[in-house]
Amino acid sequence: MAQPTDAFTGGILNLTGVRPGAAFRYDGLSFPDMTVYMVTFRSSYEAIEKLILPPPLKVDRSKPPEVHAWYFTSRNTLPMDGRVTPYHGFQFRGHTAFEGVKGFAGWEYIDSLDGDKTHVDIMGPWGVYFGMLKKFADIRFVPTSVDAFEVTVSRRGQRLITMRMRIGAELDAAGVAAMNAGGSETLTVREIPDVNYAGFVDRTVCCSPTDRSNQVLRAWQAEDAFIEFGSLEQDPLAELAPEGPIRAVAFNATASVETFTEMRVLGTLPGHPGH
Repeated sequence: MAQPTDAFTGGILNLTGVRPGAAFRYDGLSFPDMTVYMVTFRSSYEAIEKLILPPPLKVDRSKPPEVHAWYFTSRNTLPMDGRVTPYHGFQFRGHTAFEGVKGFAGWEYIDSLDGDKTHVDIMGPWGVYFGMLKKFADIRFVPTSVDAFEVTVSRRGQRLITMRMRIGAELDAAGVAAMNAGGSETLTVREIPDVNYAGFVDRTVCCSPTDRSNQVLRAWQAEDAFIEFGSLEQDPLAELAPEGPIRAVAFNATASVETFTEMRVLGTLPGHPGH
């Protein structure tokens, strides 16, 4: 298990526990044991661009207007400083493309596994660095039988997500291999405001090699899938308006440190210095 090299990091990077140049000093897996329950549903291109993709990314209209949404747990996450950070979350992704690179982009709600959100306050600066919005929420996973469950996500007393499914038969090795072969890169948008909050010191589209750094280990069919959304002013999720049949799958997965150490910049955006 990785151990932090310094007991204390001062300044604004205290939450990350380490400064640039000293981060990710461990080998192997940043996410060694993720459990994921995913649904895929049809929405609209307009809703995906508004609610899922970070601007100015646009939806890839060569693909169906589908949203991938999943609840996940990650008990032994190793972030930049190598300290174990257990958390769970609910993530959305949609198809996008930039400068000829196709992939997924999106964001997530996050919560601590034990309800103490101070365990996951690293997620704010981590989201800014990575370029993926991470919003605190109250996330609950409740079994409804030995093979079924309900997930709820709430903010400010308002339920925003209700998802249910039942776990079915395990996929064979060929099914797992097909899931891994179908992986995609993840596009993100880093936006760092300048000192006057009138422009940007960094505004770039980045890409993480999740098509090869993420691996599915085991997977199961899922049945009786259901998802429903509520809304708040800054979370108008009901506009996603899921249509048609909802596909679902459950799986165990890992993500290696290369998810972060091998990110690359695809291009700069208006507002970036020198653009």
